Amino acid sequence: MTRNVIFIDDERSIRHSLSQTLELEDYEVNAFASAKDALTELDSLFDGVIITDINMPGIDGIEFLRRALVIDDEFQVIVLTGHGDISTAVEAMRLGAYDFLEKPFSTEHLLDVVKRAADKRQLILENRELRDELAAQSSPGPRILGNAPAIKQLRRVLTHLKTGSSAIHFQGEPGTGRSLSARFFHDHSSNGSSPFVKISCQSAGSQSLESELFEKNAGGNNLLNASSGGTLFLADIDKLSPQSQSALLQQLKAYKMEDPKGCRILSSSESDLKRQTDKGNFNADLFDFLDFVPVHLPPLRERKEDILTLYNNFTRTVASRYGLVVPHIEPDLEAQLLSHRWPGNVRELRNVAERHVLLGETFDRERAIAMENNPAELTLADRVSRFEYSVLRDALTRHGGRLKEVQEELGLARKTLYDKMRKHCLEKEDFKIQ
Repeated sequence: MTRNVIFIDDERSIRHSLSQTLELEDYEVNAFASAKDALTELDSLFDGVIITDINMPGIDGIEFLRRALVIDDEFQVIVLTGHGDISTAVEAMRLGAYDFLEKPFSTEHLLDVVKRAADKRQLILENRELRDELAAQSSPGPRILGNAPAIKQLRRVLTHLKTGSSAIHFQGEPGTGRSLSARFFHDHSSNGSSPFVKISCQSAGSQSLESELFEKNAGGNNLLNASSGGTLFLADIDKLSPQSQSALLQQLKAYKMEDPKGCRILSSSESDLKRQTDKGNFNADLFDFLDFVPVHLPPLRERKEDILTLYNNFTRTVASRYGLVVPHIEPDLEAQLLSHRWPGNVRELRNVAERHVLLGETFDRERAIAMENNPAELTLADRVSRFEYSVLRDALTRHGGRLKEVQEELGLARKTLYDKMRKHCLEKEDFKIQ
């Protein structure tokens, strides 16, 4: 693991020699000639140790310490004092410095103090991360489960981004949890109590997209107005036609002029938007306008250590929803779950877990997994069921979970629609656009 150090001293020779000493011990040193320059690089995410000289022109070491601790009062700052300058060292410790080194000091003493400060900073950040994760995972709403390194990093990145205003783009294969991640991020962001408006770009042509975004309802609002101060989530933005991409760009520009407060924009795609833009398949002006932070969602085959955790969670959730018994997972089923490649990712795993709960003792794991991956092996009843599920899901998506409109389109009685949704584990809340 890289250990970072920020070192500030106005004397070039001292910067060079001390930096070299630390780099020989595998520290990554960022040296500055002035405290002013160092302050511009600091934020609360800095994970290393800060070493600063006291006597410097402009902002001296004591003033730098005060300003740095405003950014994060748990920075580990080591101050370098002149020989016999005890009063300054005492003042620095009173303000919150980790320790002081009186010149001249030995290399061994320097390295010992820096190591202890680095260990303390790492412990502080780990504890913060654990507190944030505990709060996020124990609160109502969607959760991002798993302990794979990529998932831990995903939660860490989203936690770091939650207080900003930058646009975020979730990219990953189908079934990796792009919509869930967007909702999770919104719920735990600084505007989590504000509206979350989701627009499915996959089924939106330029006219329907314009209608969805700008057409006002009976209350005089449209979806862009409704997302003001909150979050606008453009799901599957890579599925927009070139005409729809241009229409979206113009609408977002007009909205930004109309409402400077605006909203935070999240988007998702299956493909790499940067690559698609470079190939000319995605509007470069829209790509530049969004100016998003990319967040990659790993496929399930790259986080196999999470498969059993997720499967157990899905079975418990479905069993609780329908008042059924949570099935026992036999060792041979565990082995099959772990060996399967899961081309449909977490969504496929969830579907198999749901069948396991609903079918109980009649559950055939091999057939359940085959149903997800090899339509040629399905019976007629299975194919009809899968087609029915697809039609229902598509209608619910297009109508934003509004059941009356789904009823009218599909010609179903309300009870019949409810029964079919229950059969396929479909919840209207999952399809609401706000």
